Amino acid sequence: MILVSASAAAPVPWKNGGGVTRELLRLPADGSDDWTLRISVADIAADGPFSPFPGIARWFAVLTGAGVRLRWPATAQHVHPGEPPLRFDGADAPDCTLFDGPTRDLNIMVRKTRADALVTAAAWRDEAEPGASPGFGFFALQALTLHGADDLPVRMEALSLAWCDSPFRASRAWSLEPGHDNGAAQAHTLPGYWIRLLAPRR
Repeated sequence: MILVSASAAAPVPWKNGGGVTRELLRLPADGSDDWTLRISVADIAADGPFSPFPGIARWFAVLTGAGVRLRWPATAQHVHPGEPPLRFDGADAPDCTLFDGPTRDLNIMVRKTRADALVTAAAWRDEAEPGASPGFGFFALQALTLHGADDLPVRMEALSLAWCDSPFRASRAWSLEPGHDNGAAQAHTLPGYWIRLLAPRR
């Protein structure tokens, strides 16, 4: 299992100076730009257009900050923290406007000829079964314990990713337990996002 935190990932400044990206996972992990899956956390510091990614399906969620307005020629979407992730075509890059200062955001991208992804908001009582998918993971919004991955409790810090490639070493579904620092209050907030890698759409 791969366990990586945004706090430990090196920030890479954008060419336009509007923010930085911290890459958490790239598959295959050979450093090339010909990846199948890429998961990252981005800090958006200023309004501006997203970079286009032709051939890529993209998932986007606001982690911290007031949120953003994504605008395409024919439509617009407001995205706030705690909402389900938004899926859109990476080639159709929107303009991004910050509502009230910088945001931190989760980006999940897959190359459509090779894979698809399903990204869903988790709940504390969820149990998620990896099944036969080629990759499965969880992105934590807060400190918690992940059960089921590698058959061991995995302690995760806020804004960290746990990822397993197939075949999975798990005897049961994955489940979540709130961290002990905030007690019951923590259990009433969104714990994070399940991320499932799938076969490409036909």
